[in-house]
Amino acid sequence: MKIGARTFKTGLVVAITIFLVNILEAKTNTIEYNVAGMAAFTAIIAMQPSIKGSLKTFKNRVIATFIGTLIAFVLAFTLGLNAFYLGLGSIAIILICLKLGLDESISFALITLVAIGTYHNDFNIMGVICRVSGVLIGLLVSTGLNILFIPPDYSDDLKEKINDLRLKFEGLFADIMGDILREAKVEKETVKDKRQIIRDELDDSRDIYSLLVGDVLPKNEKPLKKYRRSINAIQSNLERLTAIHRSIIFMPSDSAYMQLRKDLYEYLEYLLLLHRQIYEYIALDNEYMEIAKNINEEEIQTKIVKIIKVDNNEDVFEFYNVFFEASRINDKLEQLKSEFGLSF
Repeated sequence: MKIGARTFKTGLVVAITIFLVNILEAKTNTIEYNVAGMAAFTAIIAMQPSIKGSLKTFKNRVIATFIGTLIAFVLAFTLGLNAFYLGLGSIAIILICLKLGLDESISFALITLVAIGTYHNDFNIMGVICRVSGVLIGLLVSTGLNILFIPPDYSDDLKEKINDLRLKFEGLFADIMGDILREAKVEKETVKDKRQIIRDELDDSRDIYSLLVGDVLPKNEKPLKKYRRSINAIQSNLERLTAIHRSIIFMPSDSAYMQLRKDLYEYLEYLLLLHRQIYEYIALDNEYMEIAKNINEEEIQTKIVKIIKVDNNEDVFEFYNVFFEASRINDKLEQLKSEFGLSF
């Protein structure tokens, strides 16, 4: 079983937090307050999957901690710190944090309130300072360790996700492309289900991309833009592929159009091979191999225009729709080639 960096860091955060709090308790003679457990719990829930997430939430959580401390003091010197008033204090904390936009830090304010308020029998400044310090130590250790020790790197995760995404897209591409020549078409529901799976993969890819953006310095942002473009390209080409499928369904199936169908099939086949080469370079770091382009787009377009001019059947316009959407996919792939320096 492989132990991931995040798992290892969590264990290290717990150990360091408890160690530091034990030192604090020994020096201040406040061991009876048992702050170490609460501090370790704070450190665990403070762990963030990205550096930017750690830095962004650290400030908010410190503010929330002081809000919890303030409410605890107000209750201690006014209403008291029994269960009922601590419940009211919790409600007040939640409302205050929501008002200040500290939604994700509410738990830290509540932890502080409970840590202080449940020791009301010996409520004193030293005890309060020790407990609040425990919370802050947990925050500092988890944030600092996440930034300085084995900082998360999601580059490989993103490439793996892009590869999963492109494999599913290319699988759907091959199914739809095959419908041009075969009589039995892929079921509409099958295409719909596969399209939804690809959309889910797109969301997952963007989530990992967001984590990677949060952990990369500005000087490394240029390659990230390329990865973002590769994800966006699949999204836009997915819509074009869906439009191609609709047109293929209504395309005339007479034998007189068979050669044109073959021409469009070969065009889509070239695009699929080109897509595969580009994304294997992006996701797998494979060497890019230029695809021989034995396709004459102008000739195909001329054939379609001639047919439209002489044929009264409105369905022949579907040939043009397929060609038009395929050309848009081609343009997007050429843009990716340019982005990644693959144009020769």
